[in-house]
Amino acid sequence: MTLLSSGLFTLADPPPVNAEALALSPTIGWLLLACGVVVFLLGIAQSERWRRLWLRTEDPRALGLFRILFAAWVLMNVGGLWEHFTFLFTDEGLFATDTARELLAREQFAGYGDGIGEPAGFFDGRALLQFLKGPKYSLLWFWDSPTAFWIHFWGFVAVTVAFMVGWRTRLMGVLSLLAMHSITLRNPLFMEGTDLVYSCMFFYLVLSRCGHAYSVDNWLRCRRLAREGRLSLPGGPGEGAGAPPSLEHPQGLLPIYRRVPGWPRLLMMAQVATIYVYGGCAKNGDVWLRGDSLYYALNMDHFYRVPPQYLSAVFGTNLFRLMSWVVHVWQAAFPLVIVGMVARWALRERLPALRGAQLWLVRGLWVALGLLALAVAEVGFPVHYAVGKGKPSLAAVQLGFAAGWLALMLGIAWLWRRLRDRPFHVRMFGREYVLDLEWFCGWFLGRRMFLTIGVLFHGHLLVLMNIGMFAPIMLLTYMVFLNGEELAYVLRACGMVLGRLGVPNMPTQLRPIPGEDPTLMVGHRDAARLPLWASVGALSLGTAAIALAGLGLPGARGTTVAGVLVLLLGATLAWRRDGRRIARGDEGPPLDRPWAYGPWGRFLVGGLVIYHITAVAVWCMPDKQCVKSFRAAAQDPFRLWLTRTQTAQGWSMFAPNPPRHNVFLKVLVTDADGVEFDLRSDMYDPDRKPIPWILNDRIFKMNRRMSGGESGKGDWYQTWYGRYHCREWALRHGGVAPQQVELKKVTYRIPGPEEVARGGYYIPELQLAQHSTERRLHVTRCASEPEAQLSDEVRARHGLPALPDGAYKPWKKDRRSKWERREQVAKQREEASAKAREKAHEKPNPSDEKQEREP
Repeated sequence: MTLLSSGLFTLADPPPVNAEALALSPTIGWLLLACGVVVFLLGIAQSERWRRLWLRTEDPRALGLFRILFAAWVLMNVGGLWEHFTFLFTDEGLFATDTARELLAREQFAGYGDGIGEPAGFFDGRALLQFLKGPKYSLLWFWDSPTAFWIHFWGFVAVTVAFMVGWRTRLMGVLSLLAMHSITLRNPLFMEGTDLVYSCMFFYLVLSRCGHAYSVDNWLRCRRLAREGRLSLPGGPGEGAGAPPSLEHPQGLLPIYRRVPGWPRLLMMAQVATIYVYGGCAKNGDVWLRGDSLYYALNMDHFYRVPPQYLSAVFGTNLFRLMSWVVHVWQAAFPLVIVGMVARWALRERLPALRGAQLWLVRGLWVALGLLALAVAEVGFPVHYAVGKGKPSLAAVQLGFAAGWLALMLGIAWLWRRLRDRPFHVRMFGREYVLDLEWFCGWFLGRRMFLTIGVLFHGHLLVLMNIGMFAPIMLLTYMVFLNGEELAYVLRACGMVLGRLGVPNMPTQLRPIPGEDPTLMVGHRDAARLPLWASVGALSLGTAAIALAGLGLPGARGTTVAGVLVLLLGATLAWRRDGRRIARGDEGPPLDRPWAYGPWGRFLVGGLVIYHITAVAVWCMPDKQCVKSFRAAAQDPFRLWLTRTQTAQGWSMFAPNPPRHNVFLKVLVTDADGVEFDLRSDMYDPDRKPIPWILNDRIFKMNRRMSGGESGKGDWYQTWYGRYHCREWALRHGGVAPQQVELKKVTYRIPGPEEVARGGYYIPELQLAQHSTERRLHVTRCASEPEAQLSDEVRARHGLPALPDGAYKPWKKDRRSKWERREQVAKQREEASAKAREKAHEKPNPSDEKQEREP
């Protein structure tokens, strides 16, 4: 475990600077830029394949069913905080209203008066604009009394249920997403990777047309069309998939399930792959290398449902290690399932083969990408490999890695061509099997292997560990790897099984309703496509802008604007030339594969997809010193988008190593009479350790974070947690505040797997009693510290008498004077800039001066 992740360093004590890693940073930056350019060139060289993959239409039923279950999961995830709602999200909880603004959204509220010595509210229009810039938008910044919160919460439940049943689906989805963020962004103390999964997947879901199936909206539409005689029904013309105009139906018949754009589901699949590959690559510590991660994860008292110590003693050094290694490799390799699905899609679509110069260009780009990736690894090796006794030298490791990498590239190229052009024929049990590319992608790069391992992995987590809604949401995301037709057949099979089991009104034979017949879709068959010169020109200008910024030269912004203008010019010319011409031959997809949008829709959506994928890829660069010189600058162009959509992400769960100590937070309150009480706030108390542990309580996650057990980044909460308990004690004891609140960290080491394998399993309670240590973290003096007393507003709310004058100690932020100084500095900078421009404009030309001096 690194020093930072072990909590030895806090935000005030950054890790030591590695000068060698910093020196490598510029070289790695230029190599990564070259990798990015090659990836974009690959996309341009195969632009038609890219368009057909991302801008096609598909059956809506996969997204429809996912919407229903996802909305239910969202309600359970937020509702799981039920007992901590007041603590987390109201002015009677951890943070008072203005304190939350100052600590959690300081920049947004820089121009907002705190109501203490200055009027509450925005100082001026610029202050309001400063708040609207975001990124944290919440109604609870302004109205967060318990009553206001509950109104907010039940409003969130109402719109989420409406989204789940599919009534005004798009509107309700947007409102539900905003309401969820309005709650969760008020206090991030409870947040974990689970909540980030919900945030990202919800964003993609509201971009989709998930209300086109299994929704009230579609039911109302079908009822209206059936009443008008315009709906294709099972058993009639089109069998529910729609029918062309006929004598009986001059306008044709519309389908039950209309086709929808497929790119949001592809983004969800890519997001799941990102979660796994980031987590797999970040788990690079020695505990993962030894295979002991599962052992330590299962033996954390905050996680297990039933005591696992006996199983750990038996399987900790064998089965658990095998499972840890398999999961680690599976996570890091998970994007291969995307490769397999895209390859099988390309084979089924019978896309035109690449030929001539285009074929060799694509081959050369793939080789270049592989060599550039090898160069990045080789350059970074010196700061990632520690030479030690008994280990090979750095040069030997680099040489071996390069040889293995090149052999892998050659092996992939040979196997791919062999399976595609000359598949193997194997005869077994009297039958001949063809082992071709589709067979290989279906098994070794297919869903049946990767998703099956995922179901087993998350199923074990669900049964053995109480980690909340993480395992359920990850299992649910696997649904997006099924298309609508596949899901319809799965539901058909489930319905037939239920019918055979005697479930009322469930027939034993069902025929799934087909999706919309794509040949009947009108429009979106134009031949417009972005010209090659526009794509290459925009890429060249974008690369030049990055190079100028990296070298510290002027003109980067103007070059970027020029690249965007080139794209717009190309799109405009393509639309004017081919936007109304019907595609023929290789100009577009076949008639049974219509575009999801017209020319401008394809341009805008395609640009959005490329921008978002690039943003996530850049944002997920590891926070390492070998990329420090350019990481922040590379992320800046995407910061506004990712932070406002709440899709900025990092997935370092149990990385680089899992914790190897059980950590608890003890809260001791000394009342007004000097008597000390232990609030028994964590699992060191047997009453807080239910066996079996069914429902997750996130207070234990919050305790680990506040005690510094979560990467050492939660220590600052201790001050406010102590003050909260001063107020909470007074609230529950007739307004009488305690003398002080003391926070202690209780910890004990989890015995290693070899120890328990030799000496037998351990008993956690005995380990805690005999080997635990306590360390004082913080002491709060309730009478003297700011906001450690109940305010008169809260006291009146609960029928308590007001405090004597001077007893309440407010926290004065003095934002008015800071805002005025800020405005003054901004004004001075503007004046200085104007004078500089004026001076530059008035500066005489040297040649003119020379002419004036000549007689």
